[in-house]
Amino acid sequence: MASITKRKSKFAVVYWYVDENDIRKQKWETCETKKEAKARKAFIEFYQQTNGLIIVPLKEQYALERENAQKELGNPSSDITLREFLEIFVNIYGVSKWSASTFSSKQSSINNYINPIIGDWKLSEISTKRLSKYYNDLLSVPEVPRANRKATGRCVQPANIKKIHDIIRCALNQAILWEYLDTKMRNPASLAILPTMQKNRREVWNINTFKKAISLVDDELLLLCMHLAFSCSMRIGEITGLTWNDIIIDDEALENDNARVIINKELSRVSLEAMQKLKEKDIIKVFPTQKPHATTRLVLKTPKTETSNRTVWLPKTVATLLRSYKQDQQELKEFLGTAYTDYDLVIALDNGNPVESRIVRNRFQTLCEANNFEVVVFHSLRHLSTGYKLKMTNGDIKSVQGDTGHAEAEMVMDVYSRVIDEDRRFNAKKLDEQFYGTLDESEKETNKVSTAESDKFLMQLVQFMTDESSRQRLQEMLNLANN
Repeated sequence: MASITKRKSKFAVVYWYVDENDIRKQKWETCETKKEAKARKAFIEFYQQTNGLIIVPLKEQYALERENAQKELGNPSSDITLREFLEIFVNIYGVSKWSASTFSSKQSSINNYINPIIGDWKLSEISTKRLSKYYNDLLSVPEVPRANRKATGRCVQPANIKKIHDIIRCALNQAILWEYLDTKMRNPASLAILPTMQKNRREVWNINTFKKAISLVDDELLLLCMHLAFSCSMRIGEITGLTWNDIIIDDEALENDNARVIINKELSRVSLEAMQKLKEKDIIKVFPTQKPHATTRLVLKTPKTETSNRTVWLPKTVATLLRSYKQDQQELKEFLGTAYTDYDLVIALDNGNPVESRIVRNRFQTLCEANNFEVVVFHSLRHLSTGYKLKMTNGDIKSVQGDTGHAEAEMVMDVYSRVIDEDRRFNAKKLDEQFYGTLDESEKETNKVSTAESDKFLMQLVQFMTDESSRQRLQEMLNLANN
């Protein structure tokens, strides 16, 4: 709780926060009037209730950054560096266009790989040749590990270089539109050469392996996640973000084969900075944190694309499984009482808190290793689902796309190509069995007939000729055959 203290003719708002070393400290903020102090106190209490005991930024802080960026737009400088322009670009374009998770990802790429290496380049001196060399040089730059993760020891991969290139290309497009660069010039990034990116297909189980796996799972939470990924073609964030009010599994729905799940949000971890800059755009709910100094928050947010908002109909078996799971969860709530925090989440920990994607992925990997299954990523179940539905519907791409929520049909076609390849492999096997496998038998039959006819012909010769003439004739035929 914050408090207000009068200091001469001004008022101070006093509150506590925990610094990065977990040390509790007091913060005093001076306001000109009591009205201003009350407004600030209310904002501090609301902010810390949502985000924990941390220093509360000024409400105007990010608005000021945006205002400064707007001023810069009105006075473009020919000497501006890429670093300086990217700050303007992020505060204007990024805040307007990007979601919180996208903002975090792109800001990390800028801070880790663009600003430290080419941030001091003058915007007007950037050329296609220089960018091409920079992209190639990135192949020898060590990857910066994500927060709380160990370094992989790898260098920047071509796929990440493509993402970095997309940021630079987009930024330079805006630089031309905003007249930082000649409006008649071609974007120097548009023709830059990127390292060759090998397209590796994700390993996917076959349907028999999946059947065996779900028969061996003794973890109810993991089993439900696997069924939802396969039957509804759901992403892991969509599964962990499901709430019970999104699932229609009443008696009437089951009886009429109308049990369904409404997918309209996902669970994600985003940076606090991105949330603040975007003023919690696309954020539905922020979950309280157990670590006040944490720089990220678990949130429920809108899906990444408009087509990801969808309704998927449930097989009766999965709907029944969900009903049983809900009953068990209700009994747990009643047993724990106030110790259970009810967020209405379908996939929840024993105390009601959300389940991060990494928890499901780790449990799935343990299942693979414990049963000697091929180790695949959890997301591959969504690919298995897509492929199985395509085969089941004889390639009805549009209906399957409705379940997967892909923005482009090409994404479904990419999975479909794997299904087609599998069918082509079986076609070759059938061709071998039904056509080529019969060739040897036909040849033997032909040889048998030819030999019998030859023997019959020779016997006739012997009968109608004298012994001497027969021997001579046979000898001539043998000599002719040998030659």
